[in-house]
Amino acid sequence: MRRLSAPQIGTQEAFRMCISSQISLPKFTLLNGYELPVVIAAGMYERACRDLTLHQLNPTDFSPHPSKADHKDDLIAMYDQRMQKGRPGRPVYEEARNRKGKCPICGVGRVRQVDHHMPKSIYPYLAVVPINLLPICGDCNREKLDKVPTCYAEQALHPYFDDIDSDRWLRARLLTINRHGEPYEAGPSERPEGWRIEFHVDPPSSWEAQRVARLKHHFSETYKLDEIYEDQAADDIPGLELAIEEVFEAGGASDVRAYLEGLARTRAHPNKNSWMAALYEALADHAWFCSGGFRQVAAG
Repeated sequence: MRRLSAPQIGTQEAFRMCISSQISLPKFTLLNGYELPVVIAAGMYERACRDLTLHQLNPTDFSPHPSKADHKDDLIAMYDQRMQKGRPGRPVYEEARNRKGKCPICGVGRVRQVDHHMPKSIYPYLAVVPINLLPICGDCNREKLDKVPTCYAEQALHPYFDDIDSDRWLRARLLTINRHGEPYEAGPSERPEGWRIEFHVDPPSSWEAQRVARLKHHFSETYKLDEIYEDQAADDIPGLELAIEEVFEAGGASDVRAYLEGLARTRAHPNKNSWMAALYEALADHAWFCSGGFRQVAAG
């Protein structure tokens, strides 16, 4: 996950921008009365992000009284309607979405949308809070939906507050499959029934167990990044066949291994946890692949 600097627009400024124009006096009066609760809620949310206690937040502290369902709808509409193009809150939305680079969650898709880290349907006071608005690709947004953490491990990583990429934690492995559908270690000259690439979380042993559990949940449950990376790998490997074939003809399996290790180092230079770095390391580490199995893998 790529760390991002927090938005420059603060909660109070964002809230006031959203109701600054193109609004009826009754609606302005209603929403203006919620400015202080929203600012207070934003402070509670930020502390919980820093303290890793989002799972302890009580939704009733982030929403009007249940008897005021229409007020809740109006608060949510500040995002849904008043951040549309041409509306006064649009700059808040644009600051969140217009980040350079790919999706900070997966590193694969382009940022096309904005996601509420804590869903606005459950935490309407956070609907227009800038630090709750994350740039995201469509695939990651669809996977997360309105998931809310119920325990420490279920707290999704937050690009504005979490920095985990100083350590290497993403790994991959190539599995060869026998005729019974079971993984096994294929020999250099064998032709297994099939193969697959798996990505998994494998952080340093110095990490605390809770931190590991949180990353694993974020990776496999909240965003299903393992599936995204496996799809990317299946598309990427066939494109390597010609280059690997040339290397193999020139120097055999050992040269293929060195070639793939070089690709892995190149991909890991800007990002230790690049899915491509993990993939190429896994391929380099597999004797069957380097000894000619790459032809079967490239053929699908």
